[in-house]
Amino acid sequence: MTLVGVAMLALTAVAGVALLPVLPSSVAVHFGTGGDPDSFVAAPLGVLLIPVVGVGALAVTRLAGATGRGTSVPPVFDTILATFLAYVQALVLAHNLGARFDMFVAVVPVVVTFGVVAVVLDRAG
Repeated sequence: MTLVGVAMLALTAVAGVALLPVLPSSVAVHFGTGGDPDSFVAAPLGVLLIPVVGVGALAVTRLAGATGRGTSVPPVFDTILATFLAYVQALVLAHNLGARFDMFVAVVPVVVTFGVVAVVLDRAG
């Protein structure tokens, strides 16, 4: 399941790199509670930021459990986390390509779903 998560994040990175020619030179990567962008970075960094952070998070979840320095999470968590991050990456890319929507409204239902799934997995495991 971890490899599925890594593959999903790799695909978002490839999609971002493929879109570089049509993205602005500076892209929004963070949005305030009002849904407006409040942080910008150079486009190459912007398209790789979420995938790289995501792969790092997956590595931490696997290493923490493997070394006994943290609580092991079920492998399905990796795919769920990667799906969430891929969704956020798609929203960020869409916004930077000109789509206008309230980022807060687009992300909140997914964050709630992610939280519910995490609680269910924790109680099941």
